[in-house]
Amino acid sequence: MRGKKLLALAAAAVTALSAGMFAPACSTQTGGLLEENIIDDKYDNYYEIFVYSFNDSDGDGIGDLNGVTQKLDYIRDMGYTGIWLMPIHKSPSYHKYDVTDYRTVDEQYGTIEDYQNLVSAAHERGIKVIIDLVLNHTSTRNSWFLQAVSAVTNGTESQYSDWYNFVDTPTQGYAQWGGTDVYYEARFDSGMPDLNLDNPEVREELSSVMEFWLNMGTDGFRLDACTSYYTDSMSKSIAFCDWVKKEAVSYNPDAYIVGEVWSDIGTISSYYSGSDADSFFCFPASQASGYVNQTLLSFTPADYFWNSVKNVANSAGDGIAAPFLGNHDTGRIAGTLWRRAERVKFAYGLLSMYSGNTFTYYGDEIGMVGSANDPDKRIGMLWDNEGTNLTNPPPGSTTQEYEFDGVAEQLADENSILNYYKKCNNARNAFPALMRGQAQRVDYSDEYILAFTKTYGDETITVVINFAEEQKTVSGIAGDLAQTLCVEGEITQQSGQLTMPSYSIAILKN
Repeated sequence: MRGKKLLALAAAAVTALSAGMFAPACSTQTGGLLEENIIDDKYDNYYEIFVYSFNDSDGDGIGDLNGVTQKLDYIRDMGYTGIWLMPIHKSPSYHKYDVTDYRTVDEQYGTIEDYQNLVSAAHERGIKVIIDLVLNHTSTRNSWFLQAVSAVTNGTESQYSDWYNFVDTPTQGYAQWGGTDVYYEARFDSGMPDLNLDNPEVREELSSVMEFWLNMGTDGFRLDACTSYYTDSMSKSIAFCDWVKKEAVSYNPDAYIVGEVWSDIGTISSYYSGSDADSFFCFPASQASGYVNQTLLSFTPADYFWNSVKNVANSAGDGIAAPFLGNHDTGRIAGTLWRRAERVKFAYGLLSMYSGNTFTYYGDEIGMVGSANDPDKRIGMLWDNEGTNLTNPPPGSTTQEYEFDGVAEQLADENSILNYYKKCNNARNAFPALMRGQAQRVDYSDEYILAFTKTYGDETITVVINFAEEQKTVSGIAGDLAQTLCVEGEITQQSGQLTMPSYSIAILKN
């Protein structure tokens, strides 16, 4: 039944295309894949995975860690050198951001041994593995909380009594425990009590949790909700991020820490400057209001995008920027971009020109859509139009819609969204300066043409972008054409002159 439904969806997409609802498919994408020049540092192309919906290895309708392991070759072939696993710890919810046991893998996903096998297999392929670490709160079903609230309610002693924050009167940001006069801090949800991060015992336990996972080969952590660690105290939240980083590197000097600071560029910059954490997600680059989409809507796109390149780099300072287009909390980027393949491609091309680590939400590379509610943003990965290994939708999902073909079909189509993503990742892996370089603008008097150099070590490349809806001829830019990213058509270079189709990116080697 699922396969028939998917085929119907795919047929509907084809009909829509033939009816002219979307732009025509691209013609030839120019240039093949380049030889990679991977540097062993903390710069990577990351792929975010919601395990529940990624790949079902045992036929129970729920994705699992073994299913991720089965797809590691696909992930690496796409040019991703790191994966971020959304929460995998034991939890009562589908999203698993309410942890009941930090030292387990949820049985829906498999076992600790399955996780160790995944990490080993990933490392064999040159893929790093980071996992979500939820430190602001636990589940109300966590044994720490159950012992704490029992002691507070009954007036008894427990070592966990001070692991959470309790009051005896109704207070904003606090939830009532049953019909008692006990209220506990729960800023996100009544099922997610906030930990008392000032308690040395809590910190000691959380440090031990980090040690547990790092000792299994985990390469680092994505920190959830960094701005919520201390309500109304950004300085203490920043200091806690710094503490996490110091604890992590005490167990693994190469541990990578990326934090969620869903805020403006100035606040993100403060987190970088105030802590040693490696990265904080650049939310101002994402979603409909973000730099990339707004560039596509701007009347002066070259200037707008150049300013964003500077903003992203400056906000990170000596850290590693972490730009992205969308994630599990936002509407799928393909929907934001009007479900138009050419815009989806070009947006990822622009994202790939930023220095730092890009992050891609699973399924965005095939143009998956979903924005109605949280579960609809997490539907099953479409591996092919037949629905092979397709997972059941998460509880609460209301719409399972696929705008474009599945992975298998897009792999076979050289003009697909997927193959454009692959080529962008390949360019970042081939040119160290693209991911790490300092950018400097090259003067060019056309508001639709942006040229800038990026230098890292002894490598300098020049990026030339045509933001116009028509072909442009670009003269006077030094360098030999090394790679092209074209939504349609192809870029040519003759006698130092570039002929660039609409929405195209040229990389020149100096």
